[in-house]
Amino acid sequence: MSEHRDEDAVREAVRERYAEVVRKGSACCGDSSCPGPSRAGTSSERGALMRRVGRSHSLKLGYSEEELAVAPEGANLGLGCGNPQAIADLKPGEVVVDLGAGAGFDCFLAARAVGTEGLVVGVDMTPEMVARARYNARKAGYENVDFRLGEIEHLPVGDQTADVIISNCVINLSPDKPAVYGEAFRVLRPGGRLAISDVVATAELPPEWRDNMRLLSACISGASTVDEMEEMLRTAGFVDISINPKDRSREFIQHWEPGRKLEDYVLSADIRATKPKQVKQGRPTDSQGSPRRPMDTLSDTFKALSDKTRLQILTLLVENEELCVCDLVGTLGETQSKVSRHLRYLYHAGLVKDRREGLWTHYRLSPDLEPEQAIIIAALSDATEGEEKHELREAAVRWFAKKTVPGPVWAKSPRIG
Repeated sequence: MSEHRDEDAVREAVRERYAEVVRKGSACCGDSSCPGPSRAGTSSERGALMRRVGRSHSLKLGYSEEELAVAPEGANLGLGCGNPQAIADLKPGEVVVDLGAGAGFDCFLAARAVGTEGLVVGVDMTPEMVARARYNARKAGYENVDFRLGEIEHLPVGDQTADVIISNCVINLSPDKPAVYGEAFRVLRPGGRLAISDVVATAELPPEWRDNMRLLSACISGASTVDEMEEMLRTAGFVDISINPKDRSREFIQHWEPGRKLEDYVLSADIRATKPKQVKQGRPTDSQGSPRRPMDTLSDTFKALSDKTRLQILTLLVENEELCVCDLVGTLGETQSKVSRHLRYLYHAGLVKDRREGLWTHYRLSPDLEPEQAIIIAALSDATEGEEKHELREAAVRWFAKKTVPGPVWAKSPRIG
């Protein structure tokens, strides 16, 4: 199975688990710590029992009675392994992005902290979760929260738009954690803060756990070590990194999977980091701010264009100059999360630019393409077949004819004759 298919399998397993959480009305990290059908009779009785368990679990995570009381009903599903609010130091007027927002519990608490002049954006890849969070926001009258469907590895959020990023026991679920931290760095403004609660591995996990999809979607087998997490954060560009495992989390982790002694392998941790106030501008840079070499640009370009759907997106952008994500979803017949993922590949390669308008992000072909990228796109006819080949070649020729790409570039490329 290919790497991308492995990642898709992980996302699908996680998505299905948390869609089921919405249907049931409550859950906890791990499976065995929550009440099952045999522990209560009617549906309403099971729901009441789940809410009580979720409330008790949240108190152990560090939430106060006041926080639990002010959150809209149905927002607290008993998920999480900590309280990112406690370490975020949120201020009035700030913009906050929550990675894996679920039904909106942490978003609503953050919205109260930043006030009406601030904004909280919650991102989740499970449609059922986003729908529940939006319902909760409407019912409770929250106007400074915005819930968006998308993957945390490909955030539907513009560059340098957030002051703070929070997340609660979600990044461990990602099959591409470096991409998550890279996206967090991109979205944060210079000086922006990362405040995360997540599980970390304190001992080597048994090999059979790593391949167990149920344990992964239950916030167990995807845990990184402290050293691995610190390296990923540093590579993404963060400074002032602090990762503090909490020994007291053993108390609730031991109930996630009774009999496995999970508390001997994973702990909850408070994770803090900062984006430097001075970030180099100008020529494209890598995640550490160093100038990117021409070979880096070429490598990212080839990677971005190695997928047929991304070639289709590029052709549509060439022809239409600017398109909304919703336009691409309808044209391609793909889900919004998949389209957003493909667009992030093109974005990171410098092939497209984005612009936020209301609830949607609009994309256009980048006006700052490197000459090497122009040559590659012009030669894309070798990567496509039939009518698609002809359309892409003709569209590329028409678009680049408007730009300042030297004529010899076209003349020297035998593949676009």
